[in-house]
Amino acid sequence: MSRSLARIRELVAGHEAGRGKRYPASVQREVVRYALRRRDEGASWATIADEVGLWFETLRRWCAREDAGPATSIVPVEVVDDEERAEVVIVSPSGFRLVGLDAASAVAALKALG
Repeated sequence: MSRSLARIRELVAGHEAGRGKRYPASVQREVVRYALRRRDEGASWATIADEVGLWFETLRRWCAREDAGPATSIVPVEVVDDEERAEVVIVSPSGFRLVGLDAASAVAALKALG
């Protein structure tokens, strides 16, 4: 067993288990880092969960959160009150595009398309 795995197992084992008792963020980060490295080596989630001593779903959820990237946040937008830019583009699921419509024409087109 590698030293990093031994440390992770020690951190996980030292946590008081129980419903609603969260692992510290530092422990989660170490586990996720190890798990993603092992996944790159080809190990399954079940194997990794067994190695670190966690439930499969806990490990999968932590790693999925990490893969999702940073949480969404509010970003600044610029609102432009310009009649020339007030055109609508409709794109169908098959890729058909209606470009350059005003709001009334877009509503009429959507009603006609059903």
